[in-house]
Amino acid sequence: MPAARYLTAVAVTLATVLLGAGCGDDAESTPPSTTVSAAPSTAAAPSTTSTTLSAKAELLAAYNRSWEVYADALRQLDASKLATTFAGNALKAAQDEVATQRARNQPVQISVGHRPRVLRITASEGLIEDNYRNHSVVLDPSTGTPTEPDPNEMVYQRQTLKRLSGTWKVVEIIEEQRP
Repeated sequence: MPAARYLTAVAVTLATVLLGAGCGDDAESTPPSTTVSAAPSTAAAPSTTSTTLSAKAELLAAYNRSWEVYADALRQLDASKLATTFAGNALKAAQDEVATQRARNQPVQISVGHRPRVLRITASEGLIEDNYRNHSVVLDPSTGTPTEPDPNEMVYQRQTLKRLSGTWKVVEIIEEQRP
């Protein structure tokens, strides 16, 4: 089901090879099996970046925040906050997905076991790979109960983030199909 996937079928290619200082093979990741809550988010998106986080930690924090905003948008069927963490092709895909689910009156509970790794990072661009377990489901709008079984599927993605006006935003998402 298209709504159960995180920005599925974004057909883009990586046009830029991200190189720069601190881009070794020592990929940093957050603990496995973290789950994005689909409860409504009340925290405002940070307007500036933190100077106390490492570059990789800052990028991963922005990536995790994008999931929180995305989950809230699909649960509430409200795309108004997506531009705080998405831009470019990724923003358009997320807005289209929320609009589709809103037209169907089908909120989505995003539940994902993340395993993100920073593959590359520069001062203005970053690339994250996240091979995650998807448990997202469409909800009944009246009762809030799932209307479909847990897909319990592996999803293989790479996301490009860019620092735009001082804020990291997801700009491209590539999903790899594996058997």
